[in-house]
Amino acid sequence: MAVIEASPPRCLICRSDESRRRYAITRFDVVECRACGQIYLHPLPDPGEIRVLFESLYSTGDGSLPELRDYYQFCYTDSPDNPLTQRYEVWLDKIESVRKPGRVLDIGCGTGLFLSVARRRGWEPYGIDESVEATDYARGHFGLDPWVGDFESFAGTGEQFDLVTGWDVIEHSRDPVSLLHAARQCLVGDGILSLSTPNQRSILDLVAGAMYRTSGGRLTAPLEKFYIEQHFLYFTPSSLGEVLSLAGLEITQMDLELTDLRRLTLPPLVRAGLHTMFLAARVLGRQNRLFIIARARA
Repeated sequence: MAVIEASPPRCLICRSDESRRRYAITRFDVVECRACGQIYLHPLPDPGEIRVLFESLYSTGDGSLPELRDYYQFCYTDSPDNPLTQRYEVWLDKIESVRKPGRVLDIGCGTGLFLSVARRRGWEPYGIDESVEATDYARGHFGLDPWVGDFESFAGTGEQFDLVTGWDVIEHSRDPVSLLHAARQCLVGDGILSLSTPNQRSILDLVAGAMYRTSGGRLTAPLEKFYIEQHFLYFTPSSLGEVLSLAGLEITQMDLELTDLRRLTLPPLVRAGLHTMFLAARVLGRQNRLFIIARARA
């Protein structure tokens, strides 16, 4: 895979070039910014390579992780037994406990599955995504009409929404502060933003990092199941709050969650091992995912 950004690493949050290397894995270093503490990959993959990767993941499931082979196939049906549909219903329950249905904009809407679920619950759905293939499916299958293009450019149109969502979006951004600032611009005065993203302070990093250090940096395979090329940024609960603050937002609710193993392609023994690890994660508060609701600061 082609990469960009020659050394030294430069933080995607505060732009500092002062960093320390946490892990050296096959294609990247996982580094921590000495100025703000943000964890990110270096060097970053080329944007064109990332576009090709997502086209492949949506269409065939082919990518660097065989565990994700069927992951994106759950984006194509809004049936009640779909685990992704079920996850969206849970998130909407949390959102609707603080905000009644209104206009919702989903950043990175993909195939439109979330918007289809939200529409059933009374939300007026809008979405934006750069993938022509995914948005074509949103139109043809779910009857939606998403914009195709770059979100930051769309934010200047003046459109405003009661809810803006970004499911597994912020970790793909090369300029997350600008992304969040644009999302804030799209909110009505009392609107809310809701995001999900992997939790860097998870049991996966805890266990894989210990194996890496114990082996003197030779055992990298477990880390490479978590630190993957399409995720440029890895947030902790604290660092996610900090980047939202830089964009004029404050978190009003944060929940720790676990990946739904039903969406992963796993051998039985690996599935059982992850299930046991996830039980430990609940006890330790080391779940591998974050869900937040935020509002503009007064």
